[in-house]
Amino acid sequence: MKVINQISRQRVVHVFDHFKHIQMNFTFSPCLLLLILALTPFGAVTSQSCIDSSLIDLDVMCPALWNPVCGCDGETYGNDCEAVNFGGVTTWVMGECTGTAMDCFDLGGIDFGACDMAMGVVMFNGSCTYLSGCGWDVNGVDYSPYSFESMEACQANCVEVSECIDPSLADELIDCDVFTPVPVCGCDSLTHFNECVATYVDFVSDYAEGACAGDCYDEARINPDMGCPEVEDPVCGCDSVTYSNSCMAWYTGGIAQWTPGPCENVAVNDLMPEATVQLYPNPASGRLHVQGIPAGILLELELRTLSGKQWARASMVSGESWTLPAGLPKGMYIVRISQKGEHAVSRRVIME
Repeated sequence: MKVINQISRQRVVHVFDHFKHIQMNFTFSPCLLLLILALTPFGAVTSQSCIDSSLIDLDVMCPALWNPVCGCDGETYGNDCEAVNFGGVTTWVMGECTGTAMDCFDLGGIDFGACDMAMGVVMFNGSCTYLSGCGWDVNGVDYSPYSFESMEACQANCVEVSECIDPSLADELIDCDVFTPVPVCGCDSLTHFNECVATYVDFVSDYAEGACAGDCYDEARINPDMGCPEVEDPVCGCDSVTYSNSCMAWYTGGIAQWTPGPCENVAVNDLMPEATVQLYPNPASGRLHVQGIPAGILLELELRTLSGKQWARASMVSGESWTLPAGLPKGMYIVRISQKGEHAVSRRVIME
């Protein structure tokens, strides 16, 4: 679906209305007005939010034409005139709202805050993107219905990738290494295993070195039956978990980014063997339990985003449960468990 941005169309009207109320002792020339428009900052005359109340004019006679558009507020309007003048919406897509990500609404103009919370995959400035921010609710509008479960779902429903995907690249004589990941970011906004797989298996015509920005974990990558080599060449995943090698990080952790060497996890003592520590339920909401540690041990827990920002901290005795803070944004977090001030274990958990 094509996303319509009404802000630029209203710009001249806003600027003209602004200046016509100012008492001036000289007359504007057409050239002077054009110069003012050119020098006026975009954000100074329009709102970047979904609803701009200054656009609302209930006296406008919109045509009685049913050409529905889905506003960024999730409401269906009879046509674009009604969307602007009756709803004050700044952007919309053609067609009736479904209330789901299938509306393919572009969230490029929405400010979700400067937080690093991984939120999901959305349409953003014309392409499918891993979105981060402080939460889905912005100015009273919940944008979570526009989030896709995966990059593939977004690409399949909202983006024309025919120029990016070129099946003619197929070559049966090429045997790609599928055990040594060197991720690249394809023109389809997906992270691919390595250059060879991107080109000859996924048929991507263009790519850049490294995983796509914001892509840490994707369940679609997990394939424990892949048979990675049992080689000890540890890497620290972007989820703060140590994997025995990069192949294991990709296929068992679903991880696209890592650094050489183990994470800074120190096994405090035999009371906390890292392999046995698990969190449940996962996905979690409300309360979180730690299992695999003998009861009665004092623990310190931290809840962090994938980028390391701390959202919550608590002390508890093993065997008890951790009551999570209310209003926690949905997404993926890292729980760091420490004992006596020494970081012992990190575990990934999804908050519903």
